[in-house]
Amino acid sequence: MSRWASVVAELLAPAGCLYLAEFHPVSFALDDETGSTVTHDYFDEGPEASGGPGTYADEAATTEDNETVEWRHSLSTVVSAIAGARLRIQSLHEHDHTFYLQRQSLERHDGDIDRHPEGAPRIPLTYSIRAEKA
Repeated sequence: MSRWASVVAELLAPAGCLYLAEFHPVSFALDDETGSTVTHDYFDEGPEASGGPGTYADEAATTEDNETVEWRHSLSTVVSAIAGARLRIQSLHEHDHTFYLQRQSLERHDGDIDRHPEGAPRIPLTYSIRAEKA
C-alpha cells in the first residue's frame, strides 16, 4: 500500500486530488448468508485467489483466464499509506450501502443501491477518501 500511495502522489499535479471509493474491509469479515456474524479475520490481508466466469459488472459475461488474486487491506493501512505519501486527507466517509450485490444478505434499494434489510444493524459496506497533494 505504501508503494501504491507513493506512485499516486508522484503522478498527481500540485493541488491534485485522489478520490478513492472502495469496499469497506469490515464487510469482508462477515458471513455471506446474513452479513451479521464475523466469520473471517479482518486483519488477514491475503492474498486470496478466486475464480469463475463473468465480471462484477456482468456475472453472465463470457470470460477467459478467470483466476483473480486479491489483497484486502484494513482501513488504517489505506489511510496510513495515503498520509505517509504526504497527501493531505480531506475526508473519509463510511457508507451503509454498495452498488454491487456483494453478499446474499443485501437487498436492492432505490434501483441501484444494495443495503442490509430494513431493521438489520447497519455496518459500513463501502468507504470513500479524498486526499490532496500539498
